[in-house]
Amino acid sequence: MSATLPLAFVHGWAFDPTFWATTRAALGKTRTRCLDFGFFAPRAHMELPQEPYIGVGHSLGTLWLLRHHGPLCRGLILINGFSRFGAGPDFTAGIARRVIERMRQGLLRAPQGLLHSFRLRAGIDSPVPEPIARDRLETGLETLMDMDCRDDLHRTTCPIHVMAGTQDAIAPPALIEACFPARSLQWLEGGHLLPLTHATACADAITTMARRITPS
Repeated sequence: MSATLPLAFVHGWAFDPTFWATTRAALGKTRTRCLDFGFFAPRAHMELPQEPYIGVGHSLGTLWLLRHHGPLCRGLILINGFSRFGAGPDFTAGIARRVIERMRQGLLRAPQGLLHSFRLRAGIDSPVPEPIARDRLETGLETLMDMDCRDDLHRTTCPIHVMAGTQDAIAPPALIEACFPARSLQWLEGGHLLPLTHATACADAITTMARRITPS
């Protein structure tokens, strides 16, 4: 990939920057920065590049990018993502607050078990990383419950490409369609972890956008 713009990757809830390893390998040589919510680290590292860049977000990472991408962002790739996750009076397609609150209670009582069951439902059966930063994970759940980036999406001026899985158990198709009603969506036969299961397709989408955009 001969991209002149660096890529800023933002992972989702219950994951860390290593989540992007398969997609980054599929991209080949390119400049990348993996932000870190600090769910399994001593501290968070959420600093975006201080130069024009392309943002690539997964799940919770898409919400964060929609809110924080800033004027230097030249394009967004949103994978298994959404402009709102939690349900509300004007967003009935969202995930019920009681479901997210139940996750929060499980996180407080037995974080290892809750995280393993969530990751298993998302599509990966691997050991939960350590150490578990329960406070930051709880903040992430609150963001999923409350953050509404539909207006941010409407105001975003850079190109946006949305990729979604037809069998996504975490962000189901009805939720995705409600979040991006006026946009063309790229549907893939897969679940919630497209950057792992469909890394080549994700890399192709990133490369296609990068070729269309100049750093100016």
